[in-house]
Amino acid sequence: MGATLSIIAAVVLLSPVLAFLTAIAVEILVGLLVEAGAPVLPAFLAAGAIGWPLLRKLRRRQGGTPVET
Repeated sequence: MGATLSIIAAVVLLSPVLAFLTAIAVEILVGLLVEAGAPVLPAFLAAGAIGWPLLRKLRRRQGGTPVET
């Protein structure tokens, strides 16, 4: 039980950091595609294609249990 709680706490604490790092990686990718001469719309579509599955994984891991305050 203690190991499960520590894993949940680690995921809760690190998920904003992972989302921030994902946003930075997507921004870098868009910048590289634009500098390489790719049109802007496909660059944003590629960024969305990368970010969408990652964010879905984060949402799926958090579970559906509401947090009581």
